[in-house]
Amino acid sequence: MTLDRLKPGNSAQVTDIEADHILRRRMMELGVTPGTKVSVVRVAPMGDPIEIKVRGYRLSLRKADAASISCTNRGE
Repeated sequence: MTLDRLKPGNSAQVTDIEADHILRRRMMELGVTPGTKVSVVRVAPMGDPIEIKVRGYRLSLRKADAASISCTNRGE
């Protein structure tokens, strides 16, 4: 499953970032690393961007960027 498929209120654990080197490095600098818990706070009305909570702060991601983040749904 990828992060862009999670519904608001659900949590997941990041398992991998399948993106080019630049995006992967940027996500890791922002704290989105394998093993990290993330939760979807809300999604914009048109579906883009997606607001997530990671490591105690909120981060907005483009849907295409969120689609490159693999995760395991925790169903919370």
